[in-house]
Order: sequence, then C-alpha cells, then structure tokens
Amino acid sequence: MKVEIDGAHFRRVLGQYPTGVVVVTAVAADGEPIGMTVGSFTSVSLNPPLVAFLPDKRSSSWKALRDSGDRFCINVLGADQEDICRAVAIRKERKFEGIAWRPSTTSMPILEGAVAYLDCTLQDIHDAGDHHIVVGRVHDLDVTAGTSYPLLFFQGGYGSFTPLSLTAGDADLLDQLRLVDQARPHMEKLAQHLDTEVTAIALVGDELVLAASAGRAKMAVAPTRVGQRVPFMPPLGSVHAAWGGGGLENRWIANLGSETTLADTEEYRHVAERVRRQGYAVTHGHEAGAHLDQLSMRLSQGDPQVSPTMLRAALREAATWYNPNTGRESGSIELRSLAAPVFDSDARVAFTLTLWGPPGRVRPAEVDHHAQCLRMSAAAATASVGGRVPNLA
Repeated sequence: MKVEIDGAHFRRVLGQYPTGVVVVTAVAADGEPIGMTVGSFTSVSLNPPLVAFLPDKRSSSWKALRDSGDRFCINVLGADQEDICRAVAIRKERKFEGIAWRPSTTSMPILEGAVAYLDCTLQDIHDAGDHHIVVGRVHDLDVTAGTSYPLLFFQGGYGSFTPLSLTAGDADLLDQLRLVDQARPHMEKLAQHLDTEVTAIALVGDELVLAASAGRAKMAVAPTRVGQRVPFMPPLGSVHAAWGGGGLENRWIANLGSETTLADTEEYRHVAERVRRQGYAVTHGHEAGAHLDQLSMRLSQGDPQVSPTMLRAALREAATWYNPNTGRESGSIELRSLAAPVFDSDARVAFTLTLWGPPGRVRPAEVDHHAQCLRMSAAAATASVGGRVPNLA
C-alpha cells in the first residue's frame, strides 16, 4: 500500500534527531578548492574503514565534487565554525575565500579549526530517492582539536551541546549557560504552570542569543527557538538595555544605525525607563511576532533570501508592538511575550526569562497574572544563581 507522507511533516519529525555538521572538500581540475556543507554523515564500517554522506542529487556543489575525481575529505566542524558552515552552504563560487585550510596527504583541503578530518577515496555511489549515498574509504584521519565540541544541527538551528541541558552551547555563552542551568528548574516550573514556553535569552556582544528553553508555546513557528541570534537593537533587548547602565543603553540605541533620529533616541530612552519602572518588557501582536520569528529562523538556517538587513528593517516596522506607551489597556490584547531580568552576582543582567503568551486575546487581569508569575520566577532564578538585584535609586 502506497502511503503519502507530507514533506514538511517528514522534516519536522526528523528534526527531532540532532545531526553533526561536516564540510566535504575536494580540489577542482583548475586547482580551486571546492566543497559542500552536509548534515547527513555517518560511519559505515570498521573493517574496511568506510564512511558515507548523503548529498541531494540536485545540488550543484555535489555535482562539482563528483566531477572533481574520486578523492574527498570530510571535515567535522567545531561549535565555533557556524560562519564557515554558512559560507560554504551559501556561496556559489570561491567558497573558501577567507577560510584557512591546509592540504591533506592527498592534497584535499583540511579546514583549520575543524574538530576532525577523514581523508577518503570514493568507494561507491548508491541511488536513494532524491539523494545519493556516497560511500568513501578512509585512508587517513585524525582529531585536530580534541577539546572542542562539534557543531550540531537540531530542529532548524545550529549550536553545540552542554551535557544534560538543551542549550545552544556556543563558546561565547559558557558563563551564561552555567547560570541558565542553575535557573532551569524555575523555567520548567513556570512553563508548566502557564502551559507555555519559557526561554532564556543572553546578550553576547551585539547579539541576543536564545540560549535555552522549557515547555512549548502553542503558537511557535519552529519546533525550538534555541540557538537563534538576533541583533541587539530596538525594539529587541529592552530588558538588557534597561538595567545595563547608560553605556549599554546608548549602544543599544546606536545599533539602530545611521538612520537613527533624535526622536528615536528620546523614544527608546523612555522605553528603557518604562521597562525598569514596571519590572518587565511586553510585546503585543501575534502576527507581527510570528513574522519576525520566521525571518530570524530562516536567517539562522542560512536562507539566501533573508539577509540581516531585511531582519533589521522588519524589526523597525514592528517596533510599535514592543512596550507600547498606552498605559493600562481597558480591553483585551494579543499578548505575544513578557520578559524579565535574571541578575548575576555583580547585579548585571545575566539573561532574561521570556514568557510566551497564549493564542488569541487576553484581558488585562490575565496579563497582570502572567507578569506576576514571570517576575516571581525571575526573582527565584536570580536567587538560585547567587545574583543580586541592582540598586537603581
């Protein structure tokens, strides 16, 4: 009996299984290094030593690799090499421009910083639906960065792993992640109590990183938001700006770019003060929020049709939904999210807890209830990480 499987559902279910990320490299006839990013790589046999990767038959990068000959090198990417992963996946030509590599014993490119490499010759190619199964015989291999975590692809996002924790284990997040792990019981309790998703969002440089999650939002665009990065610029990141001091607040506003007006500056200073006064940030509008989530997710996945500039423009357009200066609403609203700070031992914002709102519209009393639950959980999380609330008097 023939069973029809919806492609989107197939991808969603298989997305529950994390995969490693490799770059398969070779050298073209003209001496130019070529390659492709692959998320389907596996060991096949110990004796003889065989491995396999599964490229899409339609891939132009796979065609170039196949035409280059019978030698290739598998590079297992490290957790800090997401930029290389995206560059190789997106670029059509000169894929390795600006990327350091050295030749293997067979002159195949070994990427600097890769966790490991396997130098192979082609053993066989098997037909498998819309993909090929490419089996290679390993002739040389080694671990090149034994202390690094590998880059992983999971539920639409890139990251690494922290044992016993669903987090985006980037190297620049380690300090925050240790605190997030201590606060996780409070995240899980809040998510269960309100039957929604609670995320921990950390500020790293000029990016907001969705570092961990608990629960599941009823209106989520993707299976998980973990690992996504968005720019630290208004209207996003108001909690970090509100408690970060004048320098961080200025940087937040300056990240709007050269088009920032005096009115923008004054408005967002008022926003930061309003968030500080009420103790949390609020976002309205499910449709606008879902659109931003989709753009962020597609950008994180390396979609060539979505650029950082496009996301920044969409953020500007959606600004009216963030921390609106309307006082207490008399009617119902679409509560997209609430966010409150968790402080570290230096009284700085370690990360925020973001509580995602329910579908439809809610009354002011329900908003107040959600906000109170969030603030209590954030206070408990601050205590659990040994943090202290700053004195802003």
